[in-house]
Amino acid sequence: MEEKNEVATSKKSSLLNKLIKVVLPLGLGIAIIYYLISKIDPRELWEVLKDANWPILLFSLLFGLLGNTIRGYRWQLFIKPLGYNPKVSMLNYAIYGGYAVNFALPRAGEIWRCGVLAKEEDIPFTKLFGTMILDRIFDTLTVFTISLIAFLFNMQFFLTQLQQSQGTFDTVLSVLKSPLLYIAIGAAIITTYIVFKYFKENVVVRKIKDFLAGMSRDMKSIWQMKTKGRLFLYTIGIWGSYFCYFYITFFAFDFTTNLGITAGLIAFALSSISMGVPSNGGLGPWQIAVIASLSLYGVDKLHATAFATGVFAVQSIWVILCGLFGIAMLAIKKRK
Repeated sequence: MEEKNEVATSKKSSLLNKLIKVVLPLGLGIAIIYYLISKIDPRELWEVLKDANWPILLFSLLFGLLGNTIRGYRWQLFIKPLGYNPKVSMLNYAIYGGYAVNFALPRAGEIWRCGVLAKEEDIPFTKLFGTMILDRIFDTLTVFTISLIAFLFNMQFFLTQLQQSQGTFDTVLSVLKSPLLYIAIGAAIITTYIVFKYFKENVVVRKIKDFLAGMSRDMKSIWQMKTKGRLFLYTIGIWGSYFCYFYITFFAFDFTTNLGITAGLIAFALSSISMGVPSNGGLGPWQIAVIASLSLYGVDKLHATAFATGVFAVQSIWVILCGLFGIAMLAIKKRK
């Protein structure tokens, strides 16, 4: 009887986890999309999309694939100092597949690609997971740098926008001045210190500490690599490709063709930041960021929404197709 109750409890817990990890982000993304297009006539939206230059949209996709391919070469640089030398093709297939998995389960793609590569290349999962975290740290720093450059190149523009949106500025300022923000940060730091200081024999705490210690050793090995120049070049190649992947789509629509590269940089920076929000391949937050960016440059809601909808749809289909190709190639390699 107890075993049946445990099985039932386990099934309920598994169902709840699926609801939280799959249904909730997907539902939130769909709700955001519905909110964005609910007041727009679908026929008008289609008229805008129909007039787009689709060959240009399709051409832009090549740069997305190029960026993800270069990412495989950079990942290999992170892994080699740890004593392993996986094939770049396997890394690329895992990366392609991981991005497709993110559409089904937000943020699961990173875990998936580490897991599949650990099996295929016989590399400890924890070491691969550490390199993946380092990969994400590099991406975060790059996005921060891009955002800073975008701000510096458009500082006067942003200051003018803030003056015209005094209410938004006051809200942001009030949050930064609120003592609750700093109390919450302080409480989080103190709680973390107490847990790791006085509960260090706890199984979970010990696993976390062992993982961090192992990751620290791996980071030292990676830091001593002799290919830092290539690492820098690969990072530029990845994000340069991603920028072309996004900015080229500006030339597919009449209302964005003449906005200029600085507008593209702003939109790209905000859309890249939005990808940090857990969602199915960026569904929802990405559109909000792009629409908000284009509206700063005078693009009306209909055209901005059409742009975000069309570009996201085309790029998402491309990512999924590349991901399915990667998963299929991994399966073929496994059989061989």
